[in-house]
Amino acid sequence: MRRYITAGLIALMAASSAACSYGSMASHNGKLYVARNDGFLFGALRKMYECNPDGGGNMTCTELSGKP
Repeated sequence: MRRYITAGLIALMAASSAACSYGSMASHNGKLYVARNDGFLFGALRKMYECNPDGGGNMTCTELSGKP
């Protein structure tokens, strides 16, 4: 019984410490802006990218250094 309780507590701690990530996308003047956010440490690992589509289904993305 003690093993099941310990395993349950470990599983609960592992599930609660996993951070969810989400992203958003916007377009402006023919460029796409992609924001990748996370739920870890209130968005400490947030990154933004500027992408240039070439019309053939390919995109060239660069990370923005002055992110908002």
